[in-house]
Amino acid sequence: MTQQDDTGASEPSLGPRPERPIDIYRRAVACLDACLPLGWSLTSDRPRSPAAPERIVVTAPDGESVSFAVVTSRGVLSGDIARIASELAQSDRGLVCAHYLSDPVRRQLDQHGISYADATGNLALVASRPAVWVRNRGADADPWRGPGRPSGVLTGEPSDRVVRALADHHGDMTVPELISLSGASTGATYRVVEVLVERELIRRIPRGAITAVRWEPMLRAWAADRKVCATRRFATPDGLGAVTAALADRMDVPYVLSGVGATDYARPDVLELYADDPDALATATGLRPVDRGGDVVVAIPWSPVVFDRMDRRDGLRFLAPAHLYADLLSGPFRNRAAAEHLRAQLVADESRWRRPVR
Repeated sequence: MTQQDDTGASEPSLGPRPERPIDIYRRAVACLDACLPLGWSLTSDRPRSPAAPERIVVTAPDGESVSFAVVTSRGVLSGDIARIASELAQSDRGLVCAHYLSDPVRRQLDQHGISYADATGNLALVASRPAVWVRNRGADADPWRGPGRPSGVLTGEPSDRVVRALADHHGDMTVPELISLSGASTGATYRVVEVLVERELIRRIPRGAITAVRWEPMLRAWAADRKVCATRRFATPDGLGAVTAALADRMDVPYVLSGVGATDYARPDVLELYADDPDALATATGLRPVDRGGDVVVAIPWSPVVFDRMDRRDGLRFLAPAHLYADLLSGPFRNRAAAEHLRAQLVADESRWRRPVR
């Protein structure tokens, strides 16, 4: 058996808190990779957009390997562990990655035989074949938690997921159904639902189903609260038509169109879109980076929810209508006139863009 245990590691300078799933995964797995014994290696499948890889493979020096299903979350509560364990196949091994895992959560993961790694260095990797037991101790408290958590704010990936799921679907919805539709953790979903009820943006039967969603004010509140994405600017030497033609041909580059160009409000002078890797997008479409101006603006998404339930037209990928409306209200793609134009269309025919829950 190979084992490594370091309970006296000094806490490194952690830098800013990782927010996106891929950033959480990279930070957590970097800690794990640094603690693997000599000759052992770690590989993963290719992630989709800012999502983390679905699996990692740990390989021993003799070539024998073991695979782990990756579960990435910004926050994991004790109440989430049983659900995570039940979602893993009976013969599968899991690796939970998070920005921070508390001691009670780590102990519960140990009891369920689930490996884990957080961005502060807390980790445990256990497998019987090949035999490996790796542990490390990181922070004893969340280093990114402030003195108090802001109340009633719709910001962060769980809010993104829950708001989008509520806006994209209609009909009575239980919280477990919302958890399934949104992909957010159980604890985070309940917290976001509580905020939405307090702000009278949804109506819920006590301990029961969500019976009404005021989707327009909810999307306005979400647009006002959420973080603004970083953007990159590019110039296209052959015009926007050449870029959209290239995007229609290159289905392996994760992107989604947003802004005025994703509506029928007006012909845009600037193409606006999301892409997790702007440089890869630029290479695939012949774009040239510029410091100012340009005719293509690429936003780097905080969460993979931008790629959920996309519209596909003429070979191109367009942001889902609810998310597009929020983008036009605030952020780098805002255009109030186009937002009002889209709002009128959404109100006129909800069945066009809101799906039934069942």
